[in-house]
Amino acid sequence: MSLTSPPYRTRIITPADLKVIAQIDRDAFEEYRRQQRQLVRPLRLRTLENMNAAIRRPYPGVVVESPPGQVVGYCFTHVWGSLGWLGTLAVAPSHQGRGLGRAVIAAGLTLLRQAGCQTLALETMPESGKNIALYTRLGLEPRALTLLFQGAVHSAPETTFEVWQGGSTLRDIASRLMLGLDPTPAARWLEDEEAGRTLVWQRDGVPVAFAALRHRVRRPEGLQTHLTVEVAACLPEAASLWPQLLGEMQTYAERLHLMGLVLPVNARQMTLVRATLDAGLLIVHTRVRMIAGDELGSADDVLLLTLAM
Repeated sequence: MSLTSPPYRTRIITPADLKVIAQIDRDAFEEYRRQQRQLVRPLRLRTLENMNAAIRRPYPGVVVESPPGQVVGYCFTHVWGSLGWLGTLAVAPSHQGRGLGRAVIAAGLTLLRQAGCQTLALETMPESGKNIALYTRLGLEPRALTLLFQGAVHSAPETTFEVWQGGSTLRDIASRLMLGLDPTPAARWLEDEEAGRTLVWQRDGVPVAFAALRHRVRRPEGLQTHLTVEVAACLPEAASLWPQLLGEMQTYAERLHLMGLVLPVNARQMTLVRATLDAGLLIVHTRVRMIAGDELGSADDVLLLTLAM
């Protein structure tokens, strides 16, 4: 820290931080939307259920205090086995431009390393050269785009999925595509928040695919019109079933009175990108996926991850 930098310290998030984190989160993203001329109406705070579910996870994240004792920024962290990633992060608008964002991001990456993660990642807006430069200086590489698709596919007349009831199923499937990957915390967070469920598909009695699906918004003013895929995977030997599984997700969405699906696809997965376009979904948003360590699966895998929670 240089002599001109403000005094600060970083530490693990605690439940006592949630109220101020919610306020920083709202203020920072409202300011960003105003700068981008996207502000239609003021943002509201994240739901209490979302914030409480976030803090109950192992390795929930870090805060930065400046001066020590005053929380002015935060970063949620996610540990999925060998994969650790930075989720939502922000610094209070009144404290931006002082190096505190870099401090809290670096602390988040350190926490993920301490948790034993071998691959570190995050996603950011492609138009933000400042952010991409910062993350690059901290050791991450901009490797690909995450394409966020939205739309409706043909619903399946019958469904074969089961609702996940716990156990090692998600880890067993995901770790076949990326060594050590365990997205079980995503499914548990959805259930803890009462915001979604995870569906599992079997073939010949063996689990071959799953999808963790969010049906409830994180902010009370939001309108959840589509079912959001937060993480999904399908083993190579069952990849031909993927269009059918998408149709079953559409059927599940319609049961919840939702219009369709939102799903993230790594732009390296060109076969999956083309198949998703052919299914009638549109690309509505992009994010830059930044990684240090191994890739998140191969280009031929059906492995969908959103690193922006």
